[in-house]
Amino acid sequence: MGNLLNTIKKFLANKNTVTILGVLAGVVVLYIGYNYRINQSVATIQVYYVKQAVGSNTQLTEDMLGRVTINSKLTKTYKNLVTRLSDIQDDNGEFYYVNFDHSLTEGSLLCTDDLISKDQKADEKLYKNLEEGYRIRAISVNMDSTQGNSIAPGNSIDIYLSGKDETGKIIYAPFIENLKVIDVVDSKWTTTAGTDSKTPKYIIISVTEEIYRLLEVAPKISGYGFTIVPVPNDKSYDEAGKETKIVSDYLKNIIEANSAYTGS
Repeated sequence: MGNLLNTIKKFLANKNTVTILGVLAGVVVLYIGYNYRINQSVATIQVYYVKQAVGSNTQLTEDMLGRVTINSKLTKTYKNLVTRLSDIQDDNGEFYYVNFDHSLTEGSLLCTDDLISKDQKADEKLYKNLEEGYRIRAISVNMDSTQGNSIAPGNSIDIYLSGKDETGKIIYAPFIENLKVIDVVDSKWTTTAGTDSKTPKYIIISVTEEIYRLLEVAPKISGYGFTIVPVPNDKSYDEAGKETKIVSDYLKNIIEANSAYTGS
């Protein structure tokens, strides 16, 4: 046994042996690294996609869906891809809905961020008390524009338009006064008012057909770069007298002069 250990020590002490072993170790490391990279570059996963265009607030069905094999690297670009049907079904096995602010084009890969469950969906409570001639409109907001999530259902807000006129001068002016807040919700349509744990994404307001059209057209007018800015006021909708009015004919005229439909 002692002779064997001495032989091994002499073998390892030989400079040529050390060099050969170092080279072999380097080759092994390179081989393992090369194979790892190759495997990573060709690794695939199966994900779901939609075989047809699907509009907002539409419930998915299994016949709308297909599976496709993609390179796993795509998961770094496309987050939260759906790999299992259970990812987009609730506890009762019902498929999720396309979120109200999304639509899916034919062939789109499914992402859980674009979908909501039935209990998260904008439900009939937003519509059942809607006055005749009024429509629901969602305005994008954040924590700052809701004054730290302090705007709540039943509040009144005003609308300002921010942009530039034909000469490049900045416009920031009141446009519409006293709009009723139906709800303030996050991306999953969960009410956020009065909480610091949820980030508001939309203020839901009730508007007439005319105001709905003006708010839809304004951001699309080329050259002005209009942004809709919700501005809280210090009154509830009821206290404000339930009278919504356009307070800037100047802004209204710009919008109507640059749209094909000007109303009656």
